[in-house]
Amino acid sequence: MKREQGFSLVELLIVVVIIGVIMAIAVPGLQRARRYAQSGSAIQSLRTFTTAENLYERRYKVYASLADLAPEGTIDSNLANGSKSGYTFTITLVLDINNKPTHFTSNADPQSDPASGDYFFTDDTAVIRYNIGAPADSNSLPIPR
Repeated sequence: MKREQGFSLVELLIVVVIIGVIMAIAVPGLQRARRYAQSGSAIQSLRTFTTAENLYERRYKVYASLADLAPEGTIDSNLANGSKSGYTFTITLVLDINNKPTHFTSNADPQSDPASGDYFFTDDTAVIRYNIGAPADSNSLPIPR
């Protein structure tokens, strides 16, 4: 009688354990790289908002809401919807006594993992500030260059 050859159960278990160890090492690094990429995209989006707001202010002498910037063509459709690369974006207008928007603030808040995510903030000074685990504001530290 001919005996069939194949892998034993022990050999298959060793292969599964090796694959599990490789995954345990690789997955946290991939998640960290993804988080850094999303943070970089949020920072660049806030720079885009600042540029768009300055262009709008030069043209109309007031700052614009997110809905007003979209038709101008200075921001893309994802930013116009207020969401991009795992972040939610908001623009808040600061009104003077005549109800004229003379300043703006913009926030980028992470959609996932808000307890340890990077939050970003900018205003008409164009300084982008960050905070970890809580919303950033004008008192937060500026991003490192």
